[in-house]
Amino acid sequence: MNIYFSENIKRLRKERDLTQEALADFLGVSFQAVSKWERGESYPDIELLPTIADFFSVSTDTLLGVDKAKNEEEILALCEKFDKKQYAGSEGPFGYFMKDAYKKYPADFRIAVRYMQYLQAISDTHEKTMENTNEIRAIYNRIQNYCTDDTIRIHAKYLILHHYRSLAQCEESPIGYDDVYKLLDTLPSIKETKDYLLCYMHEFGDEENIRTGCRILIDKLIPCLDDAMKHYVLFATRKRTQSTTAQIQETIDALEKISAIYNIFYPDEVYGDCWRRAIYTYGDLGEAYHLLGDNEKALLNFRKCAELAKRFDTLPDETERHNLFFEGTIYKKSDDPSVYSDSSLCDLMRRYMLEVFSLSDEFKSTTDFQEIIKIME
Repeated sequence: MNIYFSENIKRLRKERDLTQEALADFLGVSFQAVSKWERGESYPDIELLPTIADFFSVSTDTLLGVDKAKNEEEILALCEKFDKKQYAGSEGPFGYFMKDAYKKYPADFRIAVRYMQYLQAISDTHEKTMENTNEIRAIYNRIQNYCTDDTIRIHAKYLILHHYRSLAQCEESPIGYDDVYKLLDTLPSIKETKDYLLCYMHEFGDEENIRTGCRILIDKLIPCLDDAMKHYVLFATRKRTQSTTAQIQETIDALEKISAIYNIFYPDEVYGDCWRRAIYTYGDLGEAYHLLGDNEKALLNFRKCAELAKRFDTLPDETERHNLFFEGTIYKKSDDPSVYSDSSLCDLMRRYMLEVFSLSDEFKSTTDFQEIIKIME
């Protein structure tokens, strides 16, 4: 059995913002004794363990870390289940089980940041956003103050940034857009990320690792480019029915360029982590062309959207890719962070076409449109 007392008491002391001297004074020992405990050079008398555990509001098993190996296995399984969304919607809402996981492992920052993500995901109204704010900020502050894993710290900052953005839209919120931009300024730029810098290792790095890194970067940059281009033109046209003809045309021009980018990088139409974005792009184009009055092109894009949704839903878990940058690599649906294991893009896009997109009843009643809907049944 392994004992993890030294690292646990050090972590617990720092989380309470205590000095070794302050803890020693409470326990009635010398600060040198506490220092030796934290360095793993000695242990406290067994009679003192319940007092220490009670002081930190943990069990003696937690204090000693005797179940750490078993806990680690469960923690990794919970993180994988959350990241890959490997659970049916009937079990509960997105990431619902992270609430219990956080209660069980409040000191594990991997669980904490995912619980923070769960809270952010369910904050879908102003009321929920305000309700979850204190807990989200408390977790964020703990991670920033005590977590030494930069990956977790940056992800927590990404999550709090999105939460601040939602808060800034609430009239009663103390958070404004100035706070959002201040937080944005503390994040690294694209050129400071691992994925980008890996491309510059070609002179002395392992060729296969570098090429793999470049493929990953391309797969990540394309959805970023998609988001940037769409937000650039959609900023003033979020309410499509109130857009001018010029604004709709500008949106179409941008969406057509995005579609062209997908055709260049994914000519085999295996879109990697961009599957959902590619499908949405054709759906958005269909709506925009309809609003412009070009129903022929609207139908062409809606049909493409439906066919891709159907193709995605019927894809096997693993699909070999064939194009310049991804030749011979495998796209694995179960590893795609944007896809729920129980989701159906056909169901989603059918609902969008029938209920969400701004389409006239006359257009939706046409035979051609109804045939497109049947593709996704």
